[in-house]
Amino acid sequence: MGAVPYRGRVLALLVLAILVGGALQRVTGMGFGLVAGPFIVLIVGPLEGVLFVNLAGAIASTVILGRVVRDVEWAKFGWLLASSLVVTVPAALLLRDVSAPVLEITVGAIVILAMTLAVVTSRLRAHGTHVVRPDARWPLTLTGMSSGVGSVAAGIGGPPVAVYAVLSDWEPKKFAATAQPYFAANALAALTAKLVLADASFPALDPWQWVVVMAAILGGLGIGEVLAPRVSAARTRQVLVALAYVGGAATLVRGAVGL
Repeated sequence: MGAVPYRGRVLALLVLAILVGGALQRVTGMGFGLVAGPFIVLIVGPLEGVLFVNLAGAIASTVILGRVVRDVEWAKFGWLLASSLVVTVPAALLLRDVSAPVLEITVGAIVILAMTLAVVTSRLRAHGTHVVRPDARWPLTLTGMSSGVGSVAAGIGGPPVAVYAVLSDWEPKKFAATAQPYFAANALAALTAKLVLADASFPALDPWQWVVVMAAILGGLGIGEVLAPRVSAARTRQVLVALAYVGGAATLVRGAVGL
């Protein structure tokens, strides 16, 4: 990607999207990509935006991992990661010939579908619905593959794992801990595959602007840390759902218009 027009405005919008996404992720436990992802795609473009979401998500999960590493279930982590890696390269190869409008439509559709899955999952949790045996391997495999495709195409790999966690009655503390190394590794794999195979590139920001953006990632998580015990998680989740749907729909519509 060449130089970004209106660079100061782009940077300000990026920082705002990252701060909101990081804070909501910390407060509600839902994915950074669902909230910030579609807006970042609208700001800097589909391929560069998704690549950036992969990077930001990997950083956020790595930071959180330091606090929860003792509760990670490494066997499930390994199974999920191996399954996601199976589809990472094929998905990245498919992106090489995809136009920007088609990719925007894909990102928007995945965000809307993922958000719908998240809402349905919340209702399943409220009704205590568990239909998958915790020791069954095929659901883990399917979850990892679905998550891998979502991470490559839209920077969103969390919803399939969240759905699996509910359906298998995965203990929330261990799920949240195990998700961090998985999300980080999954995002880094998707990022690397697209850089090598899909000729992707990051947004053209100056070094000092990258420092600002990285600080925004940490700042968003910090804001969420402060807000978490002070705000209603249910109300915040409503805001998250609304933002994700608006961003996803806007991205999908712009892609459709671009066709």
